[in-house]
Amino acid sequence: MTGARFVAETLKGYGTTHVFFMPVFGILALKELDELGIKRVMVHGEKPAAYMADGYARIAGRAGVCMAQSVGAANLAAGLQDSFLAGSPVIAMTGRRAQAHQQRHSYQEVDHRGPFDAVTKYSNAITKVDELPHALRQAFRESVSGAPGPVHLDFDGIIGQDVLDVEGDLEVIVEEQFKNIPPFRPQPDSDSIAVFLKIINEAKKPIIVAGGGVAHSKAGAELVALAEKLSIPVATSLNGKGTIPDYHPLCVGVVGLYSRWSANRAVSEADLVIYIGSSAGGMVTNEWTVPSPNARTVQIDIDPRELGRNYPVLAAIQGDAKASINKILELSESNTERDSWVKRVQELVSGWRAEVEPLMLSDSSPVRTERLCRELTELLPSDSILVSDTGHSGVWTGS
Repeated sequence: MTGARFVAETLKGYGTTHVFFMPVFGILALKELDELGIKRVMVHGEKPAAYMADGYARIAGRAGVCMAQSVGAANLAAGLQDSFLAGSPVIAMTGRRAQAHQQRHSYQEVDHRGPFDAVTKYSNAITKVDELPHALRQAFRESVSGAPGPVHLDFDGIIGQDVLDVEGDLEVIVEEQFKNIPPFRPQPDSDSIAVFLKIINEAKKPIIVAGGGVAHSKAGAELVALAEKLSIPVATSLNGKGTIPDYHPLCVGVVGLYSRWSANRAVSEADLVIYIGSSAGGMVTNEWTVPSPNARTVQIDIDPRELGRNYPVLAAIQGDAKASINKILELSESNTERDSWVKRVQELVSGWRAEVEPLMLSDSSPVRTERLCRELTELLPSDSILVSDTGHSGVWTGS
């Protein structure tokens, strides 16, 4: 079997339906992909290939795949910045000049390690076809495991031909567990849960900040159940938007830089911030001012490196968001003594809605952005996929 056929059959086995590429990479592999029914999407630049693979990954809940030849590899790496920061599983494949050409001013060649090390969880050079099975399976494992993110495989040959066009004794092995996010759900330990619950129970004005980890874990229903049981309002990051319905009485909206002022105010007034599946980075905290740097916080994250990274934590749980929330639900008792805090937060949300309502109904010309957002909200089906750029687009669609 050629390396090209191996790549095609492996991608098919892992459920890949589309690949996104900038000509030209792996001509033989592209042919094999077509024969197996995988749609090849040719783009006009390497960065769009990375962006499209990122979008595919977020929607499909499995690794997206993008490809570029050696000369465009650095451009592809630049396109991975978004998926890296968003925690989106993307497998980037590039060609590279063989080792004999490295560090010798070979035509159109630069060292790929630096650009990809900055924006991937895992980057590996494949110099021989028999290295391909291990590297490709590891790429799938790394991309979806723990906190998801992009990975990189660098194939010898400008278009990867030194590996892909070569015959080898290759066996396609598909590890079913790593087809989708999440591949497994680490359970929290009981001692951590006990400390976590004690601190929450003592809080008078707690608030949850739900991040992309809740979305990756598909834990929206559990999040709502937790908020209702413990009477805790919920703010979200941009990646966590939608994990609690926007008009739920405990939802305060997106917090941070691209946010509602009501959410920022509620998080600032809380006496305990509960981060679930959120790294508490600069965007969701408005550069670590919401909440204040000395805020009381607790945190749940699947990646132990994120626990306490940005705010000192009173308690931390390392575990999958859904598994952790379910354990808290199991061990906690209902709390109905936070009515005044819930009422205060609902007043903030009502104040924000009252402020924007006239703008959303405005007939002024040119059309106000608030009106445009309202019309889009009403016209789009409930299962629509809205793609929004950063900057002002992110501000409006996020809030």
